Amino acid sequence: MSLKQLIGVVSQLSHQDKLRLIHFLLLEVAKEDGCDLKSIDAQQQENFLLQQLAATEAVVWSPYDAPEAAQVLSELLTAVRLDSDA
Repeated sequence: MSLKQLIGVVSQLSHQDKLRLIHFLLLEVAKEDGCDLKSIDAQQQENFLLQQLAATEAVVWSPYDAPEAAQVLSELLTAVRLDSDA
């Protein structure tokens, strides 16, 4: 079955079945990464997932201190206003 066909089938699942599928996929990916979450109790599983999250680097971008972004937005808004006035 192709991914496109699979997505079509998954989109027809109930909300509860989609959650079960997410849980199944999480367990499968963890197993592929060498961690069998089924054999870990809930507290250990939560601690493991929190450790994984803590080890993940997140990049957060903000428009503050980005004058170039402010200039581009200003130009875009001006262009839209001029187009609507025409």
